[in-house]
Amino acid sequence: MKLVPIQQVGGHIKAGAALPFGVRDAEGKLLLAKGQMVPSEQMREALLNRGVFVDLDELRDASARGSDGGTGAEDFFARWEALQTRLSVLLRSPQEPLFLPRVKECAAQLIGWAERFADQLLFVVIQHDHNRHEVYGLAHLLHTGAICAVLSRRLGWPLERQKSLVGAALTMNLSIIDLQGRLASRGGKLLPPQRAAINRHPDEAVAWLRNAGLDDAEWLAAVAQHHEQPGGGGYPQNLPDPCEAAQLLRLVDIFLAKLASRGGRPGMAAPQAAKSLYTGSQGHSFAALMVKEFGLYPPGTLVKLASGEVAVAVRRGTSGNTPIVSALMNRHGDALGSPIRRDTAVPEHAVTGLVPAQVLRVKLSPHQLYDRRYEA
Repeated sequence: MKLVPIQQVGGHIKAGAALPFGVRDAEGKLLLAKGQMVPSEQMREALLNRGVFVDLDELRDASARGSDGGTGAEDFFARWEALQTRLSVLLRSPQEPLFLPRVKECAAQLIGWAERFADQLLFVVIQHDHNRHEVYGLAHLLHTGAICAVLSRRLGWPLERQKSLVGAALTMNLSIIDLQGRLASRGGKLLPPQRAAINRHPDEAVAWLRNAGLDDAEWLAAVAQHHEQPGGGGYPQNLPDPCEAAQLLRLVDIFLAKLASRGGRPGMAAPQAAKSLYTGSQGHSFAALMVKEFGLYPPGTLVKLASGEVAVAVRRGTSGNTPIVSALMNRHGDALGSPIRRDTAVPEHAVTGLVPAQVLRVKLSPHQLYDRRYEA
């Protein structure tokens, strides 16, 4: 029996529905049986916040029953949660016979979403709860894949090349997924065995992918070189001229790492992370592309408006500093009954600054924020 933390399977647990698998303690002892009802959203949240686990085999069964390939009637956010759950199983099983085709399916799904739901993709990445350190390794791969899908599409890369890049993003850290979660939680200086595992993980991932049957040269090169730096100084080979896909992958990797909190150190807000990336990369063209594509306030960013309202960006606007936002709190700090769409290109609703998450007194509901009733 292999156990995974329950936080990694949240997409399968629904308020008002039966548990699709058993819930166990750290020793594998059954605490709640499959089929037990989850009566409310409060109970669902309480369950996810407990230090309990799910059996990987039961999770595979639930994933097989619940996967719709992204084409069913479920909305984007439900499908995003389902993809997270699917990857939590898949990326821990590179020896499985269907590992590679299933990774390719997930990459294709992200590429399709980048075309249809780019703002929503950015929203879920920016709004990810980085205090859930135990899922950092898996979430980081999914987020990297999502951002790479958005950027490679903007670059106009051929579809097959987009698939290679997104596939590389999902598989670049295969050997250190759980180590990354532990490091995010603990922070501090790496121990020698941890440093060694980090240094060899690109080569290990390539070996695992080759064993799985991958013969995509660009995918393999991107994984092998995603920590190499132009001019040298990277690892594991200290290459001076890493391939283009690896350079894009590396910059997305760095940007997302800047967003994440670890070991008590808070993460950066998205605008600060993008600025830091651009400066640190000496204005690399891919860093510039990221800033241009996301805007100064990408979806998911909390902002203060000239009206005094607190809002969250939900769509990119006509210029980088004029996102479409949903107002959540009035100028007095009171929660609004429902989100109100604002165009920050209008002076009275212009963005005047960022807002820390602690200020927000409203629970963000992406389903409501992207409800067509609030689009006007």
